[in-house]
Amino acid sequence: MKLFVASTRLIALFTTSFHLVNQIRGQEATTTVDATLKLSATNVHWGYFSKTLEPVLTVPSGSIVTVEMATHHACDDWDKMIKGDAGMEDIYHWSTENGQHEDYRGASGGGDGVHILTGPIFVEDAEPGDIIKVEILNLKPRLTPEGKAYGSNAAAWWGFQARLNKTDGEPFYSGSFSSTPDKNDEVITIYEIFDENGQGYAVPAYQFEWPVITDPQGTLRDFIAYPGTCVPHDEHGSTVPSSDVADMGWTKNDTIMYYDDVFRAHIPINYHVGTMGLAPESHDFVDSIPPMPSGGNLDNKRIGIGTTMYYPVEVAGGLISMGDAHAAQGDSELDGTAIETSVTGEFKLTVIKQADFTEAQKILDFPLGETEEEFIVHGFTETDYLETYANNPGDIYGASSIDKAMKNAYTQTRKFIMAEYGLTEAEATTIITTGVDFSMTQLVDGNWGVHSVIPKSIFVEVTDDEIILAESRSGRRTSGITGDAYLALSPETVHWGYFSKTLEPILTVQSGAEVVVEMATHHACDDWDKMIKGDAGMESIFRWTADGKGEEYRGATGGGDGVHILTGPIFVENAEPGDVLKVEILDLVPRVNSEGKAYGSNAAAWWGFQARVNKVNGDPFFSGSFSSTPDKNDEVITIYEIFDENGQGFAVPAYQFEWPVITDPQGTLRDFIAYPGTCVPHDEHGSTIPSSDVTDMGWTKNGTVTYYDDVFRARIPINYHVGTMGLAPESHDFVDSIPPMPSGGNLDNQRIGIGTTMYYPVEVAGGLISMGDAHAAQGDSELDGTAIETSVTGKFRLTLIKKDEFTGAMATLDFPLGETEDAWIVHGFTETDYLATFRDNPGDIYGASNIDKAMKNAYTQTRKFVMAEYGLTEAEATTVITTGVDFSITQLVDGNWGVHSVIPKTIFYEKLFLDTTPAEENLNTPVSVPTEPALPSADVVSSAFFATESLAALFVALIFFVVI
Repeated sequence: MKLFVASTRLIALFTTSFHLVNQIRGQEATTTVDATLKLSATNVHWGYFSKTLEPVLTVPSGSIVTVEMATHHACDDWDKMIKGDAGMEDIYHWSTENGQHEDYRGASGGGDGVHILTGPIFVEDAEPGDIIKVEILNLKPRLTPEGKAYGSNAAAWWGFQARLNKTDGEPFYSGSFSSTPDKNDEVITIYEIFDENGQGYAVPAYQFEWPVITDPQGTLRDFIAYPGTCVPHDEHGSTVPSSDVADMGWTKNDTIMYYDDVFRAHIPINYHVGTMGLAPESHDFVDSIPPMPSGGNLDNKRIGIGTTMYYPVEVAGGLISMGDAHAAQGDSELDGTAIETSVTGEFKLTVIKQADFTEAQKILDFPLGETEEEFIVHGFTETDYLETYANNPGDIYGASSIDKAMKNAYTQTRKFIMAEYGLTEAEATTIITTGVDFSMTQLVDGNWGVHSVIPKSIFVEVTDDEIILAESRSGRRTSGITGDAYLALSPETVHWGYFSKTLEPILTVQSGAEVVVEMATHHACDDWDKMIKGDAGMESIFRWTADGKGEEYRGATGGGDGVHILTGPIFVENAEPGDVLKVEILDLVPRVNSEGKAYGSNAAAWWGFQARVNKVNGDPFFSGSFSSTPDKNDEVITIYEIFDENGQGFAVPAYQFEWPVITDPQGTLRDFIAYPGTCVPHDEHGSTIPSSDVTDMGWTKNGTVTYYDDVFRARIPINYHVGTMGLAPESHDFVDSIPPMPSGGNLDNQRIGIGTTMYYPVEVAGGLISMGDAHAAQGDSELDGTAIETSVTGKFRLTLIKKDEFTGAMATLDFPLGETEDAWIVHGFTETDYLATFRDNPGDIYGASNIDKAMKNAYTQTRKFVMAEYGLTEAEATTVITTGVDFSITQLVDGNWGVHSVIPKTIFYEKLFLDTTPAEENLNTPVSVPTEPALPSADVVSSAFFATESLAALFVALIFFVVI
């Protein structure tokens, strides 16, 4: 048996080695490095970009350059990240006798800028107005002489968490910075980086509280401030530190507080470059922290291997520098840093001359990212903070705003796709809303960032032949869904625009029941013929004649203040206030019309986020009488047809139309999208000849409707989900269905689809759950006002969790929680409970919409959840959230705006084998550590190839010996 095990292990090792050899061979066949920049004090500048710097390397366009990058947090643990590495020691040297080898740190030399940047590199023929294209070919960790890799995460005073109270209700203290020299909540987490079956992971090795340090020149540093500060460690756990730091003259006031039993989270590695960019023209020296049009400190985890970046050139040669590499980071970089680590990268630098620009490159005034499958557009609080605050660029630190960053991210995204794909503004807006996701980039760099991720596949325009073929193959399921109970659409089974504890339940079920629920979209009458006609249930709900409406009471007051058609409520037996209702989404299928087709509608409306920014022509967004411009309305409806092609659904715009001036059957003029259930009396257009049903009910319009039948046929992937589902609240008899609340409601999160389980706090007996507002597709933000709204039938399992059965975080639940097989989804809103904040007038939430507050609440909810669910300390939770959790914008249209976090469950699979996974088995083919500082070299290092090939040969021989 031992012989078998040994041979099996050797075979596995040989297989891994063989794979690595082939990998290196493949790189060697296609990559020739033209120059190498090694780490030394000569080759770096610390904390700034500058057009005045002499380049340390000059290369022609098209060159491939190897660049060694040092993390500015390495001296959080000298022994693990610097000791024995000549290049790192050269940069970090700071002693009483010799001072600093790199003594100019920050834009002014006073530490106002922190990143160690390698460069600058002068790219020949790059002139102002050009673009430098940077392809990231490879990123490898920099190992210690022992063959290990480490990184540091600092929960610091500049982190987003420092803007909020801690869990004990106290503010975040940071020594003298917060005028509390005897209190400091800053915590450093040192991570070790491993490789496990080809997947890298970072695992916390230990944490420590920031001590009171005195540097070799005698300056007291009682909070994390000046770049390159070195920590003189004590003996702790199994660690006995060297005397190197103390020997340079660093001292501390007291022993350090360590946490060696830190939770060993399992953070997936994703090497990326935090700071890379070109020198700006406007100032001689600029702080490296706030991002700018020519790049810099973007801190976007997508800027890794396989990504190409495009930077506008402002000075001759571009003068590109890079550094601040990360091993892992969540979207937001919440606590102040990522897992900061030293990395060596390979980059291909190519000049794109103005004469060769594409249409989108002509308008590029931001750093653009591109991968094989998507574009990444960056927006900041200020697109060019150096222009906004030309006299004092540091003022950006007091102006940080997610709201402004989101506005700029949207306008940059709109501008980009209009230019790149030749779209109209209306086409761009609907595509952005239905197919593009917006997420936090970083909330720590002064000029805060929001980015959009634009899938290229949605712009592969659908042809007529594809539509004909897809229609013939669309085997849509319209029946056959069964359960313990079935709720069909009718005026008796729905309520329109509100939740209410006063409603009589239309169905009572036991815990565990599986219920099939038909859900009608409230936008169906944007095109009666395509989404209502011939469907008895839909016609009965949407009927509206001079004699009245099929569903008369619409909205919390009956006046249209609430829009969603909700099926229910359902009473779950034995559900009591304080319990939680668990809702598993088992199936969602489209509701087809009498011709077997499915359609949906997207409304770019007055309540959309796009209405808060000027249009491309500089004018504000007009919306009829709502904007006091009865003769002007920019609201546009896009009708989508939904197809299935080889099992993959996609939605394609069929046509667009401008919202007309309509008069309802009771004689009320409706010149903007307002009252729910308004029906559009269409004209003949394209190949469409509308029925007379809508006009027969008494609907009329002023003039003809403006149509766009040649709309760009985007290919939006289908992702059926439930926009509005929740329980009746206790605080009010009737509440508007639009703003989300603790018991659920209109979350508009595209993740609430098949396979997701939702948990809702119960506030009234039976829970009284209702659902509706189904979507065929939506991007994170639901930007223009709606998703692709469509009618859907869903199957749900309703299970009661009694409060005396709560485990983990369930007892702390005061928000709607989502769960999938792989992740938790935590929701935060502008107001966690707007019904409590605005008890006397809940409608006041519409004037209080704010992304920054939603983000704060999303973070505190996420922190509370992971601490309760996994038993973490606050410091453990903060570092795990920062390095492994993503924050995205849920919706910006529902009054109580939403931000959500996605928490991968795998990061909590505590790593228990730190001592059994040698770092030297890391398969990332790390570069060797230089023994002496070196100047730029054009050498191509191929020793890794020969070493690995020899190792492979040795394995073959060993296997042969063991088997024999």
